[in-house]
Amino acid sequence: MTEVNFPGARRSGMYVETEERPEPDPVTREALEGPADPFVEPVDAEDVRAAREEKKGTNVGAPVKVPAREADAEADDEEEPAVPAKEGFRGFLNRASGGLLKLAPSQTETAARLLVVDQGRFEALIRQSSWTRAVGLLVANKKGTAGKTPLSILLGGVLAAIRGGSVAILETSDDKGQLAYRAEGDPQLGMGELVANISNVRTQSQLRGYTVTQTSFASVIGSTPQWRPPLTRQNVLDVASIVDEHFTIRVMDTGNQYSSGPFGAAVDVADVLVIPTMLAQDAVSEALELLEFLEHQGPEAARLARTAIVVMMSDGRPEFKPSKLKKQFMDKGIAEDHIYAVPYDAHVAERGALTLNKLAPATRQALTAIAAGVVAQTNQNVFAKDQNR
Repeated sequence: MTEVNFPGARRSGMYVETEERPEPDPVTREALEGPADPFVEPVDAEDVRAAREEKKGTNVGAPVKVPAREADAEADDEEEPAVPAKEGFRGFLNRASGGLLKLAPSQTETAARLLVVDQGRFEALIRQSSWTRAVGLLVANKKGTAGKTPLSILLGGVLAAIRGGSVAILETSDDKGQLAYRAEGDPQLGMGELVANISNVRTQSQLRGYTVTQTSFASVIGSTPQWRPPLTRQNVLDVASIVDEHFTIRVMDTGNQYSSGPFGAAVDVADVLVIPTMLAQDAVSEALELLEFLEHQGPEAARLARTAIVVMMSDGRPEFKPSKLKKQFMDKGIAEDHIYAVPYDAHVAERGALTLNKLAPATRQALTAIAAGVVAQTNQNVFAKDQNR
């Protein structure tokens, strides 16, 4: 079976390597060596413990993105005995003995327990983070079909589901994009109508008339099936301004032209850059070009490039070795723990409307880890950006 690694979510301990695994790093492992598989098995629990032991005294260099299990490592020598097994054959024997037997959990059950703990920490970080203003997430890659629109919907959906809403996902491409098509619902009004009537939009109720609420509780502002005029820089700034009055998080699904006014405006109102890419050289090359472009657009844009979150996605087509693509991002200055992977998911690959509840559990878990990383970076960037002001 081909397996998937999540470098940015290495603390979860749920993922295993491919059969042809490289020499492991003390903290994280290399990415998968072949096409992603929709099924992901848990890591051997002994490997999890070993990684935690080795990480004592290790300087990972990058900021910690989530409440880390490394703190627990200080008490590893005094760990309490594990709760007796509740699952599998060992759990059956413990129950059958009426409590006389207290067999330890299997490696699989131990890994599953660690995963639950980490997912809880990810969700707590996402839910409890707060800011004194609205924050903007820029989802960008010049390459078409790199996964910008699906990731915008799924990332925004996970954030909204955990935080209880107040997340708006916007189409900021010059021409009409596919955001409304990939989202749930059939919008009667959208970005074109909002831009035309924005001077009359003052309340949240009025703004919501141009959105479609998802089952995740995210609000999508895409385009209706009718043609709309191309957006301008000022259009994007105006829409971002009114959205920020009524939503806490703004996720911007961008177009493919970096030199355009709408893209420049989206960059100006963004706090964190998220770069989706398929496991293909053309998509990675375009992503690297984006980083280089932003480095020359001023200090705030350069900050977006330096702190970018990279998400490697899979659509089932032939793929390059992820470890080689990952290295290209690291050579460009992207921290290793800012590079994530999402396993192949049939629901995403269908290229229809996306619903969180239809995702495979491994996909949902991966997106939760990514969302936690994005929120943690948002916390840092917002503080730094506002301090400079």
